[in-house]
Amino acid sequence: MLRYPRLLVGLVGALLAAPLATAADELPVVDSIKELAELSKNGKLFDKEQYRKVRSLCCKAFEERFPNEIKEAYGDDLEALNTWLEKQKEIKEEFYTAIDEKLDKIIDALRIFRDLWKKSPETVAKYANLAIAVAVVWDDPRALYDYRGHQARTKSILPSDYGKMTAVECFQFYVDHQKELKGKETIDRLQALPWEFLVYVVNDKTPVAEREWAIKNYLAKRPMIGRVYSEVAYDHEMLRTNNAVCKLSGHPYTLESIRAQGGVCAMQADFASRVGKSLLVPAAYVGGESAFQGLHAWVMWVEVKSATAAKLIFSLESHGRYLGDLYYTGTLRDPQTGQQILDRDMERRLSAVAIDRQGKRQAELGMRFYDEICDYRKIDRARKVLFLDKCLSLCQFNERAWTELARQVKDGEIDAKLKEVVLRHVEQMLKTFEKYPDFTWKIANDLILIQSDKFFRNQFYERLTTLYEKGGRPDLACEARLKLAEFQGEEEKWMLAAKGLATTIQKFPAEGRYVPKLVTRLQDVCDNYKGGPEFLGQQYLELLKKVPPKRGDEPSKYAIEMHEKAIKFFKDQKGKEKTVKDLETRLASVKAGRS
Repeated sequence: MLRYPRLLVGLVGALLAAPLATAADELPVVDSIKELAELSKNGKLFDKEQYRKVRSLCCKAFEERFPNEIKEAYGDDLEALNTWLEKQKEIKEEFYTAIDEKLDKIIDALRIFRDLWKKSPETVAKYANLAIAVAVVWDDPRALYDYRGHQARTKSILPSDYGKMTAVECFQFYVDHQKELKGKETIDRLQALPWEFLVYVVNDKTPVAEREWAIKNYLAKRPMIGRVYSEVAYDHEMLRTNNAVCKLSGHPYTLESIRAQGGVCAMQADFASRVGKSLLVPAAYVGGESAFQGLHAWVMWVEVKSATAAKLIFSLESHGRYLGDLYYTGTLRDPQTGQQILDRDMERRLSAVAIDRQGKRQAELGMRFYDEICDYRKIDRARKVLFLDKCLSLCQFNERAWTELARQVKDGEIDAKLKEVVLRHVEQMLKTFEKYPDFTWKIANDLILIQSDKFFRNQFYERLTTLYEKGGRPDLACEARLKLAEFQGEEEKWMLAAKGLATTIQKFPAEGRYVPKLVTRLQDVCDNYKGGPEFLGQQYLELLKKVPPKRGDEPSKYAIEMHEKAIKFFKDQKGKEKTVKDLETRLASVKAGRS
């Protein structure tokens, strides 16, 4: 398989970079926010019938807070552009509310929009979502997908036109090729895809010539485009020599050259994601760690099934993920904020837009001014919970409301009389995020603190474990089991904890990231009750029968680790000399690659 220690050279540093925050932390409570506060009093802030009013007030709040930034960005075009925007209120309100005041570079985003408008107001009006996407992505080049790390790693030649594309040219490329890119599809992607999807198209520096090559060679293959990942021949010598010898060495690092010469999975994922973007397919280069602790890269993309102004049906596909290696999650950089996110976050957020675009946006706008509204109205703790309750009733996917509710529970800010409100949302969370279990795990540990009854708390973790098992997420099932065992240990329910840990261990013997942790915890638990060591010994012997001895053609480091742990354990037990000898023989066989 594809195991090598520094697979994502260049990408990892970018993913771990600090968020691209630019705006001031403290912003004034302007008149429009006071009006939003009034709307929240009578429940209209999260009333779908009030969406346009809420969006209008939030747009006004942006103008009131950032008049100097708008003036600087628009320059001599201030009056003309403001006049145009007043006539195009739908575009104006969508654009101003799309800007993240805390993470976008406001002046740069506004200036990009001005440049697009100045080139052709008619084109911006026609392709407003594309213009918004370009403005909120290209405002900070650090958020753009950068493939120079792959070029340096392969010792190839960076094309002379790399990095010369501007935001305007990126926008214009898709406009100029609109008819060609539509092809035989009934969907006009440039007009049908919302800007939240298009940010995964425009966050790319690939030169025009390479994009045109992609259109010429791959437009007919746009359905399930990520499969072109496999058209890049795998460079086994690059893997074997740890990048010392690469087929791309000395060749230009272009899409055409990558396909012709080949590369390892990083080049395969880079190629597929950039070809997809060139064809107006939202796509992403994703990296992750397998159960065998090896790094890998794959491509993810949006497969559009149908699209209207109100609803979008899609699936988020992946290729090169190699599920046999258990890549449950991967990481990428959010095209707008520059923050590291999970591929599962990408899917969940896009799903929220696709299912109920208006509800998702209205909930986000309401939560954007949550702190200011609460301060202005002097909302007490109880009413804060009810504020969040209304938001989640509008859009169950709203991250800010969920994380704020979890924080309030964790910090002990929830009144006892509102316990049932929180528990109702806990139940709803398990249903809403059934397909997105990473988010449930992110907030569940704090939310369940509202449950003071230990029996029901433990029952909740049993449910989580089962939910994750059924959802094909052994990693999260193991995490939930470890947490439950911790609680059971506090109550000295040692045998119950041991049986639970053993059940999860035996269900997922190939999970090299978590089974060692579970076994270590099981060993600690078994030390606390009579018969525990014997039970642990049985679990070791059962587990070692199931642990895959190889990863691909190589001995599994995980299998070696588990054999060594078992041998160490049995050496401390009386009368287990034969077991130790048998295990040592088996370990030698694993190390030699004979098992």
